[in-house]
Amino acid sequence: MSQSFDVVVVGAGTAGAYAAYNLAKRGFKVALMDSKSGDKVGVKTCGDALGKHHVDRMSRFLTPNPRILVNEIKGVELYSPDLRTKYVIAGEGYMLDRFNWGKWLVREAVNAGAAFFEGHTATAPILESGHVVGVKATDNRQGTYREFRAKVVVDASGSVGVVRTKLPDTWPISERLHPEDVSHAYREVFYIDGAVENPNYIKIYLDQTISPGGYWWDFPYSSNFVNVGLGIWGVLKINPNANYKKYLEPRYRIREKVHMGGGFIPTRRPLKSLVGNGIVAAGDAAAAVNPLHGGGIGQALLTGELAAKAIEKAFAQGRYDAQTLWGYNLDYMQEWGHRQAQLDVIRLMLQTLDNDDLNFGLSRKLLTEEDVLDISSRGVTLSVVDKMRIALQFAARPGLLMKLYNAMQYAKKIGDMYLDYPKSPEGLDRWHEKVMETYGEYRRKIGLGPMPA
Repeated sequence: MSQSFDVVVVGAGTAGAYAAYNLAKRGFKVALMDSKSGDKVGVKTCGDALGKHHVDRMSRFLTPNPRILVNEIKGVELYSPDLRTKYVIAGEGYMLDRFNWGKWLVREAVNAGAAFFEGHTATAPILESGHVVGVKATDNRQGTYREFRAKVVVDASGSVGVVRTKLPDTWPISERLHPEDVSHAYREVFYIDGAVENPNYIKIYLDQTISPGGYWWDFPYSSNFVNVGLGIWGVLKINPNANYKKYLEPRYRIREKVHMGGGFIPTRRPLKSLVGNGIVAAGDAAAAVNPLHGGGIGQALLTGELAAKAIEKAFAQGRYDAQTLWGYNLDYMQEWGHRQAQLDVIRLMLQTLDNDDLNFGLSRKLLTEEDVLDISSRGVTLSVVDKMRIALQFAARPGLLMKLYNAMQYAKKIGDMYLDYPKSPEGLDRWHEKVMETYGEYRRKIGLGPMPA
């Protein structure tokens, strides 16, 4: 059985549902499919925090449902491994009722005109004459095979990228994730006896024993309802569930567990390309995640918006190849991709540090709260690099400070390279080669070795 649409969106998470909403609202015939069905639609294991600026931006296209924004967040409390140093970093946001958030976005897409196919698993792209012209899918409820044909496919299938990763290796969008590119996470949502301190602040704890190569978190929905979990660098092959049970669960007087789950998250630089002939990637399938803290809801909204914009332009031109969709790459790198690359550089440096380094660096305020806020909101600037250069002259631990200085220097350099992303597919390979060469230089300076194959 085959059906035809203008656009097929694979995955009804935040990115997919929001892309489908934006496209359907513009009058396109959209199929939105997801392997989940029933009450599980829209459900995802997540930290459930979202910055206010993302909500404000979404409001230009879709009015948020205020009942889903369950706790107003005023900032982040960042703790050193020994808990002796605490950074308080300002930043407004919300904790989401994540399950109803996902269902609400799907409902809005359907109300805008998208056809929703729940319980449908995409199995492969349909390729004809070097273009993606749809996807093959299985109806899980009926056990039947179907084809969904379209001018453009949006792969929003999550970290696995079930459509893009099944394209030929010669397609830049098909880039696979290396274990070094991901974090493995586990979290539980539960009610506690008593109350958390400062429930309007989300809490992040750096500790290479509990969460090596990552961090653990305590995000409050209210004074007694919390989301607690941890992420571990994928290359270490440590089970995050085991560390959660050993180190985190005993810290809480748990009254009632609401949800448990885990998965892997892409925590890396942007993909080489987010587009191909007849296809774009969005959300986690596009590796559009903050490499430092693994947050991806805001980036999912951004990619859903920018992908719809590029697809609309492609339809206006009557062409659906990578060249025509290329504006999505350019918009993404300008809006977020260059900062994602910067944060990836910093992430790699942090993963070379031990708890002693982290305790020292945080206690001495080698980077202040203002620096951290500035980097997270505007990216690494020359002023931060210059500050590190001056500090080197007075360092009590020069090796650590040199790592930090190199991280800031190369973050600025590599971020600028992403701002200079090629204007067409023809320049991509040479540009990417230069980026990888620069990454290689940086990795040698911080002792990480060559880029993984």
